Amino acid sequence: MTHYSSSTSALLSTAHVDAVVVVRVVVVVVGSSAP
Repeated sequence: MTHYSSSTSALLSTAHVDAVVVVRVVVVVVGSSAP
């Protein structure tokens, strides 16, 4: 598997961005609720 289809690359990129957003939201929520 030396090359991927454009759709697979797009899905991976979207999933990566979603993961980053989720992590940031969790960090903000935890930081806000922390004493």
